[in-house]
Amino acid sequence: MSTDVKFPHEYRIPVSQDYIRSIKDPHLPGITTLHAIVKVRDLPNGKIPDKINPRSHEVIKMNSRVPEAIESSIEESPEFFHLLNRGCLILAKKAWYDNQNKILYFIVESENDYGMVDGATTDRVLAKLKKDVSSADFYSLKEDEIPEHFKEAYVHLEIIAGDLDQYDELRIKLAGARNTSEQVKEFSLEDLKGNFDWLKDILNKSKFKNKIRYRENEPKPVDIRVVLALLTLFHPKWLKINKDPIVAYTGKGAVLDLYTNTDKETGWQEGYEKLAPVVVDILELYDNVHIEFQKAYKTAYGANGVRSQLGRRKGVTFIENKAKARELRLSGKRTQYVLPDGWLYPLLASFRMLLDWPKTGRGAVKWAQEPSEFFSRYGHELVYFLIERDEELGRNPNATGKSKGVWLGLRDKVDNLLLKERLSQLENE
Repeated sequence: MSTDVKFPHEYRIPVSQDYIRSIKDPHLPGITTLHAIVKVRDLPNGKIPDKINPRSHEVIKMNSRVPEAIESSIEESPEFFHLLNRGCLILAKKAWYDNQNKILYFIVESENDYGMVDGATTDRVLAKLKKDVSSADFYSLKEDEIPEHFKEAYVHLEIIAGDLDQYDELRIKLAGARNTSEQVKEFSLEDLKGNFDWLKDILNKSKFKNKIRYRENEPKPVDIRVVLALLTLFHPKWLKINKDPIVAYTGKGAVLDLYTNTDKETGWQEGYEKLAPVVVDILELYDNVHIEFQKAYKTAYGANGVRSQLGRRKGVTFIENKAKARELRLSGKRTQYVLPDGWLYPLLASFRMLLDWPKTGRGAVKWAQEPSEFFSRYGHELVYFLIERDEELGRNPNATGKSKGVWLGLRDKVDNLLLKERLSQLENE
């Protein structure tokens, strides 16, 4: 959520002395938890940052289950709202209560490390409901202009305050532990830990900037787990263990487990980071193969006959109206032939044989051959092999995507084509 507030920022909320308590933490020196029951009308909804929250709340669908329940609760039972709603949890650099003025103060030092770690959906729904009352600023309304349910309703505010920089892990644990009404996606927590920062640095400098969703509900078209799945297809460990990355197709959750395994012996994360020089190429290749597949298919099966009609194959969605062609989420390119990942993933994975890994620990990975050019030359052979195996498996793209024989066959085919080229070069020397 973006706000028009500059940080550090001091917030002030009127609270009755009867409705606030401060508790020192029994284990963490310098950390205090304040519990306050505050009037909904006084809460600065939409002004407290929630970047630390594992879910994105830039877009709230008011007709979905949780927002509807919050709206119904405050309108129908405002006197019970503070009991029916879980409230909001805020991390602050400092918080205190002025007994004389009956004001609760808290300071959010930065929007990246402090702010609303839980209850942001409640906050955003209340902000929307307040905005619906009047086009004017809600907090400037006269007493008789404020709906009764906003006057009656209270909400529980919990503020954990102190120098949380020394307890950085606590932020992550709180985000995961408190966001359980609808289970937080694990990739959102990984983002909070900074485990995608190296990928962000690469992608934010590429055409894929603002395309990748790192947090749940973030309004971006491509889930970070899709990116990780595509990178998994090219991970160097597959060559070492002589296996194929079928898991990239069968389970995005399993891919995240691989990515987060940092064990020195069995870990995978280092291998992902070694793909840094070719990350953008891999994402481009995924869409390029999708776009060029039809051309390779036509070369493989000819321009005439039933088998030459890709759009009639099971698992393929053919969009006859070119103006309505499907826009691919990564590149924005359009295609009339929407293909199943059960075909695309094993085909794309075979191109890992085109990577040239340094023989020693030094140097960076690069392409032995440019993959799109390779597909232009040999795509028809790879597509023919893929479709024939699909035929044998009952024209079932999902079964094709899970078939060890398909993955191994495509990998061997690319390897053999490379060997054939090398032998041809030797003969011509």
